[in-house]
Amino acid sequence: MSNKGVRRMKKRMKDRKYVFILIMLIIIFLYIGGQYFFEFEWLTETVATIIAIIAAVAFWLEYHENKLLNEAQFIADLNEQFISNEHMSDVEWELEKFYIKYQKGELTEEYCKEFEEKYDIDKRERQYLVNYLVHLEGVAALVKSRVLHISTMTDLMAYRYFIAVNNPVVQRIELLEYTDYYHGIFDIYDGWIREMKSQEANIPMLGKGEISLTEKRQLIEKK
Repeated sequence: MSNKGVRRMKKRMKDRKYVFILIMLIIIFLYIGGQYFFEFEWLTETVATIIAIIAAVAFWLEYHENKLLNEAQFIADLNEQFISNEHMSDVEWELEKFYIKYQKGELTEEYCKEFEEKYDIDKRERQYLVNYLVHLEGVAALVKSRVLHISTMTDLMAYRYFIAVNNPVVQRIELLEYTDYYHGIFDIYDGWIREMKSQEANIPMLGKGEISLTEKRQLIEKK
């Protein structure tokens, strides 16, 4: 969710509070009127029950909305980190160019070699790629701890995640080479694949018949 979406959610929560306050005031007025002016005991008991139910519902809605708002703010902040960091933006741009060539069927061995050389272990750009993956590892940690849910961050983060983790060169030189440092990325991979498929969304660089990152890892571990 974008910052604009977060602001809309805050406004909706504020408007809802005003409505609840108005309803509660009306019910309290009826309660006082029934008890002191009309002496309708059944009315006061009914109103008291209604107040208790509304209070419980209001508490639950407030809790649920705050949870959604915090999660939305978290995702917006993560998105801002990717946008504002020049080096991560550069890495994302290179990953996207790689993906576009993959989509168009223009991915050659020569281009893959150039991409690998750009992120060679002896070059500074390698650290920028690692930083990008470490950010994804942080996202995975938030998902595993249930601070974030995959279903709510798919729109902003799925593309960034899959153009990196499904990139065959990135897999070869980093993810599958140093699996112990990327447990989170591996742990949320299958769940995110299922989520994308349930939404009938395109999964970058995972074509039909291609084995997934998890399957590649399992093959390596068997050796």
